[in-house]
This record gives sequence, structure tokens and C-alpha cells, in this order.
Amino acid sequence: MKRRISAFMLIIAILSTLCGVTVCAVEPRYSYTTTATSTLYISSNTAYCKSKARGKTTATKIEAVQYLEKKSGSKWYVVTDGTWTDSVNDSLLIVSNNKSGLTSGTYRVRTVFTVYSGSNSEEVTAISTEVTI
Repeated sequence: MKRRISAFMLIIAILSTLCGVTVCAVEPRYSYTTTATSTLYISSNTAYCKSKARGKTTATKIEAVQYLEKKSGSKWYVVTDGTWTDSVNDSLLIVSNNKSGLTSGTYRVRTVFTVYSGSNSEEVTAISTEVTI
């Protein structure tokens, strides 16, 4: 057991020395986006959906399509009247929507953000944790 741990530590030490090389440099996950989140809260069969995207200083516009989805088997389906869109010519977008009349099941919020920097853009998807009622 001690040999395995020693071998593992040796491998870690060797790999950590390689990170001085440019190949190990950490690249940002997104070019124009700092954070993108979706949250879901359900109370009295009403879903409260909130999604937020923050662009980097170069971001000029953010668009969002927010979906409230219900799970059926292993697949997710958009709830009727559970799609909303919004946009802002800025580096911060917060989208908040409600949907009442939910039936029992498992729900989530999935939001697809398009973050622009001038004529360039990237798409970022944020999915909430699942909520079962």
C-alpha cells in the first residue's frame, strides 16, 4: 500500500513540474462569458425560474432563451408555455419568470445564453438542479 501511495505521489510530483510549460496553461472556459447560472424554486405548484449571465468586459450584448422542462423517463420536455426570451445590450442579463399549475414530476430550468463581443459570439447553456414535486 505504501508503495502505491509513493508511486502516486511521484507521478503527481512529475506532472506538477510539467505545468511550468505553456502546454499546461489554463485557458478560460469561455471567451466572453464570466458566469452563467440557472436556478429553480417551486412552491405551491408554481415554478420560479431565474437565470443569470455575466459577460466579461468585452461583452456587448447577451440574449437568453429560458426553458422550464419536465422529465419523462430519461428525457426532458419543455413545459407548455414554459419558454421565455430576453436580451440586453450590456454585460449582465437576469431573466426571471414564473409558471403556475405544475403537476407532480421532476423539473429543471435550462437556459441558452448567447453572449456577444462585437460581431463575435458564443453560446453558453446553464442548467438548474432538478426539483421534484
